[in-house]
Amino acid sequence: MKSKFKSILLTSLFLIASPVFSQNENEVALAEIISGAGFENVSVAGAGDHLFVAYENRLFRFEVEALSEFLILIAPHIENYRQITILIKNKNIPVVQISINKNDLIDWQKKVINNAEFAELIDIKFDDLVNSENIFNGLETYNSSDLKFDFVFKPTYKIQFGIFSNPLLYQLNLTPHIEFGLWKGMTGLYELTIPLHNDFTPREDSVRTSMIVVNQTLRLSENYFLSGTVGYFTQNRYGLDLDTRGYFLNGDLSVGLNVGYTGYASFSTKRFYYSDLYLWTVSANIDYRITEYDLTVGLTAGKFLMNDNTIRVDINREFGEIQVGFFAMRSTNGVSNGGISVSIPFFPSKYWKPGLIRLRTAENLRFTYKVKTDIDDLIGLQYETGFRVNSFIERLNPGFIKNYLSKRLN
Repeated sequence: MKSKFKSILLTSLFLIASPVFSQNENEVALAEIISGAGFENVSVAGAGDHLFVAYENRLFRFEVEALSEFLILIAPHIENYRQITILIKNKNIPVVQISINKNDLIDWQKKVINNAEFAELIDIKFDDLVNSENIFNGLETYNSSDLKFDFVFKPTYKIQFGIFSNPLLYQLNLTPHIEFGLWKGMTGLYELTIPLHNDFTPREDSVRTSMIVVNQTLRLSENYFLSGTVGYFTQNRYGLDLDTRGYFLNGDLSVGLNVGYTGYASFSTKRFYYSDLYLWTVSANIDYRITEYDLTVGLTAGKFLMNDNTIRVDINREFGEIQVGFFAMRSTNGVSNGGISVSIPFFPSKYWKPGLIRLRTAENLRFTYKVKTDIDDLIGLQYETGFRVNSFIERLNPGFIKNYLSKRLN
């Protein structure tokens, strides 16, 4: 209750007397230290003994590791403050807010308190952000992420059990892509597929464009996000995609709606084939996260790419950076399917500092296996745009951060 009252009080003070948020020489120096370390979209503001810092991490693969290194970085420079509020961004959009008492941070650094105790003392909020962006209005943003290009390399693969004489069919590709930011919330991506081994259709033997998309993501309010994408997606689809999601219970409960309007398109043997836009897909989803177990249970229902009306149940558990999931689907036509999904981190854990042009690897490798692969069994089939809202805030759930701060902090 005290924390809620404090947030309301700080908000009122800002609205009445916004000049209280300013920068002195120490705060400018701190902003330069943070941005110099490779963090982006850095802003620093002070209000008496309260320090406000905003940053975005594209330096570390794992957000918890980034936060740990950030705290170590700022600890020697906060002697003039009593309270520190940290705003973590993605695409320069605020996602979560962390409040830390200076003495608790110093005690943790000196090992007076252990990792678990420190994690319990900090306050992490997904909603109820205290004028998170307005605090930094009129102040300089250091190391902007705009107009920076990442050349990202990753392998992709597909596995299927075959006949007795050829029991394992597989496909291995190299899929480099270029990802770049244009302005707040706006990202573009171009991906190329280079086949290394293919046991499937001959069409997949050629070097081909596999994705060209432009995405704009917005945080509409404390709880709602909107993501719009246009371009060429996976599953040989092109068109428009709209993804919106609301978050409740400090991010543990989320409800989403996805609408797509697409047509067929294919890059094959140096030719481009396409149809008019003709297919509407619509799905609604609800996810609930059980913080104690880092377990998420999800239910999705909708009309998908094969014109099927299908219900899907997902159960996913996170083990740090590793995620293991199980899913089951059933269509109104009586077709059932299911399988497993796995996501594992890909090396290295820290990248070069973001610059105009940077080379790096993908953050993780994802694998999905479906029990049935015949055309008639491909219910619940969706294209990927590369920019879903639930992946936008991935690894920034407050409960997840708290759980793994206690395990990952040095």
